[in-house]
Amino acid sequence: MSDLTERIQLMPEERELILKYGYPFDRLAKSLRRHASSEAINTILMSAYELEMLIGELSRSINHGECGRDEDAVIDLCDRLEYAEKYGDGELDILY
Repeated sequence: MSDLTERIQLMPEERELILKYGYPFDRLAKSLRRHASSEAINTILMSAYELEMLIGELSRSINHGECGRDEDAVIDLCDRLEYAEKYGDGELDILY
């Protein structure tokens, strides 16, 4: 588990968007589902590779027009995940 170096805080709606449009790896999907009923902000651990692939899958969903009404929210999530990947800061306080 030492490769789970990325700590990303996610709001409930972000976790839902990832499960719906991000096609996460099994381990990551299980972690997201474990917190699915929580209305709290949760910190999700993932590897750098999982984060990179997740950003790619969300981007693919956007580019293929699969997000519908959720497109703006998925774009915002993707931007935040790209920031976390680049700067190593997955905390939500960057939004305030």
